[in-house]
Amino acid sequence: MRSRFEEVLSERHVQAIWYDASLRPDGLRTSGGAEVRVVDPGSWNLEAGPDFRDAVLEIGADRRRVRGDVEVHLRAADWSAHGHASDPAYANVVAHVTWYPSPPPASNVLPPHCLRVCIGDPLRTRPDFSPDEIDLTAYPYAKLPATSRPCETAFTHSTDAALAMLRTAGERRLEGKARRIAALFVRKGDRAQVFYEEMMAAFGYKHNVAPFRALAQTLPWRDLPARPDAADTALSCAAELGVAPVVPWHTANVRPSNSPRRRISTAAALFAGALPGLLRRLDGCDLAVREGQRCALDILLAARPLGARRAAAMLTNVLIPFARAEERLPRVPEWIFPEELNATVRLMAFRLFGRDHNPALYAGNGLLIQGLIHVHRTCCLAVHPDCSECPLGFSSAPQA
Repeated sequence: MRSRFEEVLSERHVQAIWYDASLRPDGLRTSGGAEVRVVDPGSWNLEAGPDFRDAVLEIGADRRRVRGDVEVHLRAADWSAHGHASDPAYANVVAHVTWYPSPPPASNVLPPHCLRVCIGDPLRTRPDFSPDEIDLTAYPYAKLPATSRPCETAFTHSTDAALAMLRTAGERRLEGKARRIAALFVRKGDRAQVFYEEMMAAFGYKHNVAPFRALAQTLPWRDLPARPDAADTALSCAAELGVAPVVPWHTANVRPSNSPRRRISTAAALFAGALPGLLRRLDGCDLAVREGQRCALDILLAARPLGARRAAAMLTNVLIPFARAEERLPRVPEWIFPEELNATVRLMAFRLFGRDHNPALYAGNGLLIQGLIHVHRTCCLAVHPDCSECPLGFSSAPQA
């Protein structure tokens, strides 16, 4: 009969133990007996793939540094049972962390040089440890770094100052996009092709940005058939024959509405025989004001239903930087239609405002959402998990 301890314990408990330094036991060792020091447990991945991304470990007495992904299971056999051995998404896993120890797997099961770490042995016999004490709802967003956070010190009593900082950060992020687009104008000499590539990349929706951009380069807008059905066929063939062998498509655990096949059909309907006219109509929208942004969104949504949040993401990440690059927009607007909140935005908001904050602070303004992304990339990714060196502790806004 299973003990009460075993009945309660889940894989998510083990993930929380790995992630949280206050729960993670000291004296971890590899299956070969080498000491393991966790410099950074990695970012908690809420999407398909390994449980933690970009972890940093130090191994052995010489503290050999290892960087890569971490996968967590209750038992070592779960690696094969979950199909990870044949999944290329797990090729960069450097540590397989399990609760229970087990015999070593076959040599071809884990990626080369992947360490095996049993995290349960130091905890299983401790009378002061119980999985019931772990608040699983606090992970990963509400669990904040143990070190003093400069952002909390600077902004905990001044929401206005935090929002002002996020506006500045959002402006810097979008101005950076505008500078990149301006450089593409010079390099490519084809305004419509630049717009086409940027929009196609936006259709990639995070995981397939690179394949969609490659597709736009493989089949330029001038070579698209005028009929949407023919353009759909041409893009699909180019995606399968020209792009996939070079830049693989990500299809695992992708929502049906975000699947490459569906996005390609949407792109064909939007661009086939209509790109110059589409650009002219969008040029007529004054993106500095809400009415002009609504005009642009209506144009995108009328061409082919994208979903309001996806269209808003294209407005933020393509249309506004594009207009800034051409100097048709005097500055980044202070308010932008909001796109969907993603894991990065939620995590950064919890770090900046704490676990009890109201998401309405930022969720209604796309510029603030961009600001959260910018702070995460320029500050948190650079200094996590030691917040003491964060530039937010010394200035009111992150550096570009």
